[in-house]
Formats: sequence, structure tokens, C-alpha cells
Amino acid sequence: MSAIVVSAVDSYDVSDRTVTLSCAVEADERDVTRTVPVSIRFHAPGIFRFELRTNPEAPAAEGPRTYAPEAIREPVSLSVTEAEGTLLVETSALTLRIGTDEWAFDVSDADGRTLLSEQRSDRNAKGAVRSRPLGFDEEVVNGWPLRVDTTRTAFALRPDERIYGFGEKFTEFDKRGREIESWITQPNGAETERAYKNVPWFVSTRGYGLLVDTVHRTRFDVGASSSVTNGIRVDDDDLRFVFVHGPEFKSILRRYTAMTGRPNRPEPWTFGVWMSRLSYESREEVESVAARLRERSIPCDVLHIDPAWMSLDDMCDLRWDTDAFPEPAAMIDGLAADGFRVSLWEFPYVQVDSPLFEEFARKGYFVEDGSGSPYVLSRLSADNRGAIVDFTDPDAREWWAERHRQLTELGVDAFKLDFGEYLPRDAVLANGRTGAAMRNRYPRAYQRTVRDAMRSAGTEPTLWVRAAWTGDQVFPIHWGGDPNTTFESMAASLRGGLSLALSGFPFWAADIGGFRGTPSTELYVRWAQWALLGNSHARFHGTTPREPWEFGERAERIVREHAEERYRLLPYLCAYGERASREGLPVMRPLVLEHQGDPAARAIDTQHYVGEELMIAPVLSDDGRREIYLPDGEWVDYWTGERYVGSQVLDRDVPLDTVPLFVRAGSIVPTREASQHVGEGPWTLRLRVEFESDPDGEPETVAFEYHGRTEGESGTITAVREPDTGAVRVETPGGCSVTEVRVARLAEPPSVLSVDGTAYERVDGEPERQEWTFDPETGVARAAV
Repeated sequence: MSAIVVSAVDSYDVSDRTVTLSCAVEADERDVTRTVPVSIRFHAPGIFRFELRTNPEAPAAEGPRTYAPEAIREPVSLSVTEAEGTLLVETSALTLRIGTDEWAFDVSDADGRTLLSEQRSDRNAKGAVRSRPLGFDEEVVNGWPLRVDTTRTAFALRPDERIYGFGEKFTEFDKRGREIESWITQPNGAETERAYKNVPWFVSTRGYGLLVDTVHRTRFDVGASSSVTNGIRVDDDDLRFVFVHGPEFKSILRRYTAMTGRPNRPEPWTFGVWMSRLSYESREEVESVAARLRERSIPCDVLHIDPAWMSLDDMCDLRWDTDAFPEPAAMIDGLAADGFRVSLWEFPYVQVDSPLFEEFARKGYFVEDGSGSPYVLSRLSADNRGAIVDFTDPDAREWWAERHRQLTELGVDAFKLDFGEYLPRDAVLANGRTGAAMRNRYPRAYQRTVRDAMRSAGTEPTLWVRAAWTGDQVFPIHWGGDPNTTFESMAASLRGGLSLALSGFPFWAADIGGFRGTPSTELYVRWAQWALLGNSHARFHGTTPREPWEFGERAERIVREHAEERYRLLPYLCAYGERASREGLPVMRPLVLEHQGDPAARAIDTQHYVGEELMIAPVLSDDGRREIYLPDGEWVDYWTGERYVGSQVLDRDVPLDTVPLFVRAGSIVPTREASQHVGEGPWTLRLRVEFESDPDGEPETVAFEYHGRTEGESGTITAVREPDTGAVRVETPGGCSVTEVRVARLAEPPSVLSVDGTAYERVDGEPERQEWTFDPETGVARAAV
């Protein structure tokens, strides 16, 4: 392997918002006389795209590969000056320093603070290079010619710098010290760096994000080989990355998701409980589970049927096994009448024993092996053989879409798009590309086919998705694959979800209880508590039954109570779902997203926010012990109303029947009455207003941006406390229906409590409409609207 390094700038050109550099290169073992182009194009004052092309004579790829620059384009005033071997490229937000006599690359903000700098001084004590800077590697082909194997660069890691992201990685939340491979794969679990959802993107506590704009395998060495270097290698002739300045993480994520895509808010019923296992094997079994859920008053909206809805010998023909599921339309209608939606499983493969295999092979609907034959793989799921559907072939795509249109028109509400990670590097697709170029983009073609089919059938698509790459957050809902049934796997899933959240994916779930095997009762309950109150979506699933009654009466009661609490919180969860679709910020949020300046919060990866007002600390051991970090501010125990000062750690023995959940003081949390399913029509709200305990003499205003289940239910809910007069005023949007307001924590009863401009009457007993009462022991005023 021959290492080529960019060494200097021979010449440069400036046009509009782009600087193009012609760069000299050098190699250790031979003379290299050619130059390579490097271009830097600003999409906005704080966002630029860097591109190195090693074979510029070849036709350029069609623009950015994984993002839309027009979505982030802003006016840019670009200044370029040269002095003493340095090219200064300046905007109102950033300054780039490029070494011309000796290549260097440095990015700083408007205050002169260094954000990113290329690493060129990482050598050991003997002078040997430990990391290679900007350049490329060539390998010998067939004994003599050289070809570009990888492009690369390396950046200095600051002593206190932390790095997050890279998709759904199940390792430590802070990725410093790890080697990361961005390459969609089957991890066979949820405990390692290997991942279903890989995103070559990271955010740094220096105040920037960086996206490697590629669909090829990308490897990061984040201080693993050398603690002072973040190295990047791409299996491609071109190296492209997009630098996004914040400095706040929320600003970075908003800009990143604006350019890579934001999903629509999933349908409100998707925020309810999903019940599943591998697998319900008959219509009778599905209907029996549905009946028991309703008889036992366990809230549920979705019943998911894994592979057994099809003949297991014919997978994946997308046809009902009518012996096991006779009259599926009648089954779906009957479940719908009782408030249940139906979800079906699939994978993008056809088994060799399926009658469909011969048809697909004859028509060329499979990915091929380079000889014109279908690429047949063994052990696709279990002990089976089959081929991969080629979604770049228009006719194959239409066949798959038509099956989904038929199923959607039958009444199927959602599809679980399992797998999609198995495309071999040497496979050949109908679009002429190999698996090396399409492996990371194959899931998008698969998911888009089903999404578009559901839309053409007149239904807002609901997908349950496993594999993903940059931008695939536009195909929600994503779930964390196949974790083991252990507390360690639960914690690893949590970290994977948090990493995915900082990679632009706002909607996520994990199999409650773990996937393979039977969880202990303690694990099942603790995982259910976390998922029901901490994840954007909640699905019970595994290789053995996951219905609550399978784990005893106590577990069933606890799960029912937490499921009911989730249904009370649906207005809150759906509001943040809508905000995610508009702003790109996740529902499930790591503490560092809300407390970027708090050094302690940067290291916390086993508790998290849900939206901005709630924080959950799931119990991750069977002994019930839990340390809980409370960031700066004031915190309210969700269950008891007890108040705590922030910037401290609580050490708790947590009983099995509860989970630590806190409300940030200075918040409004909209809730509703619990129900057995989400139902139809607008929600009637119950507002929980948590003022801070010690007003500073100024009026205290708290607000919540509400988006309900229908278009008319939106607007800002506000509550104001006047410390001088003791008056409390609550205002709600015109399209919202409110039945109760609870205001806490008040040292004295309000002099006036008004809702939407109407002063309510204080009463001693239970309040009726436009009345309120006050409990001096709890400091809570409660009004009936």
C-alpha cells in the first residue's frame, strides 16, 4: 500500500462561495508529480463542504450524495486573502487557515477559538508517523498498476474534547477511544460497535458537527490508536465532508437534519403500546391476545405479527397463510373494531424453496453475483437459503409495491421492515453499481418502496425499521434490533438509542425485555418502565411471549400502571413528535443536549430526557440500586411531587413498582385521561404546571409548545405567576380542549386563578367547572375548566 499525502497548494481560484485549490502531493517511497483538486464550498456562513478528488478526470458524482445543500443555503460574504504562506478564508462565522507552502488546515470561530485542525504532528518518540493526514492510499493491482483504495484525513483531538454520534452504536456514549466502522451490518445483538444503523456523522463538544458525505464504508479512529487524533478513512476515490458549526448541539442538529431530512410525525396511534412476539402463529392466537389485553385492561394499540402470517416455506411472498390466518380481512376488521391496528413483518429476500424464487430469477428481480445469476446466500435468517430483492430494478420494485398496496387496502396499518443489511460487496445491482457502493443505500431503496406503496394506497405510511444510513431518519419508526435479555444489554440499547438521537434520528424503540430468550421478571419490568415512559415508541417483543400476564400478577400490575401513564402522557409525547418533524430534535435526549456546558452531563449515558421537561433514570440492575444525576436547576419527583435542588447525585434503592422520573421545575406537562387505545378525535387535556419554588420577585412565565393529534390542536400553553399580587394566569390555544389545571408549588394560595381570561372561584371541596381549590400541604391549586 502506497500512502500519498497532500503537501502544498500550487494554485487556487475563488468563485462565488467556493475556493478551489490545486494541491501538490508526495509519497514516502516514490516521486509523485501530479496534483489533486481540493474544493471548499460554503453553504452558509457556518457550514462548508470540503472535497478531495483523487481522480478528477473521471466524471464527477452528481452533487452531494447524502444531503440537500439548498435546505441550508444562506447568503455568504466570502473573504479570501493570502499572506506568509497562509490562505485565510473568512465568513461572518468561521475562519479557515490553509497552509500553501506546507499544507495545513484549521477552522476557528468568529472569536478565534479553534474548532477543528488537521493533525500533522502525531508521531511516536522515534519519529514514526502514527496517523496519516489528508491524502489517499494506493494499492497494487495485478502485480503492477496502482489504484486508489481509500481516501483519508486526520484531525487533532483536544484534551477535553468528547465525540458523540455515528448512528446506533451500542458502546460507550462518548466515542473517544473507539474505532468506529460506518458500514451497515448484522451485529447479531445490541452490545458491540457493529450496528444496523450507521451514520458517518459526529458532534464534538468543541461546538461543531461533521458529516462524511459518502455511501461507502467509512472508518473512524477516534483516539483509539492515538489519543490525540481522530482519523477518517473512506473506501472511495473521493473524500467529502460537511462541517456544521453550532456551537450549541441543538443548532447543529437542526442544521444537520435540515440538510439530511426530517420525518413526518408518526401517526398518534403509533405512540401507543405495540404488542408482539416471534411469532403469533395463527389468527386464533392473535385474537386471543387481543381479547386478554382488553379483559385485563392493558392499554395497547398495535398487534404485530412476525413471519408466521406467511407460509414459512414461501418467504417472502407477502401472501397470507390462510390456513393459519383464514379470512384476514375479517380478522383485521374485528381487531379494528376493538381499537387495534395490525402490523406485518417482512424481509427483502426470497427463499429458494418459494414458488416465487423461480419467477423472480427468470425476470431478473434479484441482486446478481456478477455472472448474471442470482446472488444466493445461506443462513439469511435461520437455516434457509435465498436471494436478495433488487429494489433498483423498476419492475421488481413495482412487484413489491403492488403487494403492499394490496395489503394496505386490506387494512394493514404498518410494516416491520426487518433486515436489509446483507448486500455483499461484490454483488451487482440493476443500476450498475456493486454492493460496495450500494450496501449502505440498499435499506433506503427497500424502505422507500414500501413507504411510497402505502402512500399510493391512500394511507400515511407507518414503518418499523432496523437498518439505516445518513438521512434515513425520514423513514420512521426505528428500533434497536435484537438485544439479549440481560440488564447489560438493556444499558447497551439505551446508549445506542442516545447515540442515534445525536445522529438525527428522533423516533426510536427497543424490544422490551430483550429479544432472545426469556427475561427475568425484574428485567422485564424495568425494561417496560423505561420503554413506556422513556422511549418515543414502545413495543413488547422477543422470541418468547412478552405479554405482561406471562410474568406474574405483580409484574402485570406494574406494567399496566406504567402503560396507563404512557397513555396519559400521549399529548406530551405527540407534541414532541411534531416538534421533531419540524426541528429535527429527538424525543429521547441525552443530558448533554440540554446541558452542553455541564461537564458532568457530558459523561451521563444511562439516564436521559424525554422532551425537555421530563428526565428518566431507568433501573439497570436487579438489586434496584440507582445513582441519579440531577443537573443544575430544580427538580420535581414525577410521582410524589417532592422537590430537589440540582447539581447533585441521588443514591436510591428503587422499589420494583416504580422508575425514577423527574419534572424540570418551570415547566408545563400536558396529559390526558388514560385509555385502552389512542382513539379518534381531539384530546381533552389536563395541564400540570410546575413553577419554581423560589420566585425572584419577577413574574414567572412557563410555556409549552403544544401540537395535538389534529391540526386545530396547536399553539403555546402559558402560565404566569405574579409574585407581587399572587395571581396565577393560564392561557391555552383556542383549538385545545382542557378539563383540568394543576398548579404547583405555591407557598400561598393564589389571590386570583384565571384560565383564558376568566377568573375562577375558589372553593373548599371538589371544584366544578370554573372553580378551583388549594391544598396547603402540597401547595397545589387545582382548577376544573
